[in-house]
Amino acid sequence: MAAIIFDLDGTIADSFDFVADFLAEKKNGEHLDSREKRELYGLSMLAMARKMGHPWWRLLRLLFEGRKEMGKIINQVPVFAGLPEAIRKLQAEGHELFIVSSNTTQNIHAFLAHHELQTYFLEVYGGASLNKSKTLKALLREQSIDVADAIYIGDETRDIKAAHAVNMRIVAVTWGFASKEDLRNQRPTAMVHTPGELLAFLEEL
Repeated sequence: MAAIIFDLDGTIADSFDFVADFLAEKKNGEHLDSREKRELYGLSMLAMARKMGHPWWRLLRLLFEGRKEMGKIINQVPVFAGLPEAIRKLQAEGHELFIVSSNTTQNIHAFLAHHELQTYFLEVYGGASLNKSKTLKALLREQSIDVADAIYIGDETRDIKAAHAVNMRIVAVTWGFASKEDLRNQRPTAMVHTPGELLAFLEEL
């Protein structure tokens, strides 16, 4: 049995379209077409903002504004296909599931409830912001979990860095915000390309 800690956006929640449109609207009041969105694939939210020309001093404010706006349309944010089945199976096999995310706790609970996933997670740690390692440490301490028994699942390079900072294993998923090359360069414990691959890897723990 392992403590499996999931990120939300880009890992469970397919929030790319929301993030791209939110940043574009904040920049020029318009949504992006499909070609413009393709040019943003593989970029984190902060990297998208920089590419669109948002000044660096607005980035943190955009992050918080984005979470607030997302809360208004949270029921429209889809879950990645195959993730609900993987989550249910892992919980049924006895693993303890958690979420650590920079999204707000309120948004996370609303998303999970909408997709009927709220009962599968023991605890949600929202508002992790840019310092996820601190939140991962808090989870281990509060839940009395040895880091050797825990593994983090995320889609961005900062997820990998946060896990490395606390000596936690990390599986990088390639269906989220970051590119495969950027993820690989951060040396995660493993990289998976589909929810099926993720489930198979975790079932071997």
